[in-house]
Amino acid sequence: MKLKNNNLLDYRCILSEKGISRTKFRTDLVNFFYSSNKSLSVEEILMHFDNSINKVTVYRSLVSFENKGLIHKVPDTNNLMRYSLCRENECNSRSHNHNHGHFICYSCNETFCLEGVKSPEIIEIKGFYVKELKLTAEGYCQQCYKN
Repeated sequence: MKLKNNNLLDYRCILSEKGISRTKFRTDLVNFFYSSNKSLSVEEILMHFDNSINKVTVYRSLVSFENKGLIHKVPDTNNLMRYSLCRENECNSRSHNHNHGHFICYSCNETFCLEGVKSPEIIEIKGFYVKELKLTAEGYCQQCYKN
């Protein structure tokens, strides 16, 4: 990650390093991902930008971010798409490397990456080709459990 003066992230530089065009919206969207520290849905993104951005622009940006290894899809209780930042140097335009579980909170419906919980490695299941394995835990996040 590139830092500006005062330890602020240079979001335009992050986009450039990933080969993503640096429009004002995309720069603001990367900033939103880094500042939110959680996964985001398209609806949350639209609300954050007061519906001033076209939904197609949001989807195109998310596809570009995912294709370049900046974000990845995470599970949601309603089977909607949510997106979370990839860890630095974890992913690139050729592959995503997400060997971790996810946690979905029953109360706030947020999805959290569980970096310390590794998915088991499946080498072979006779008669099947495993392309992706998902490990999802559900319950109450720390904030909701306190309430």
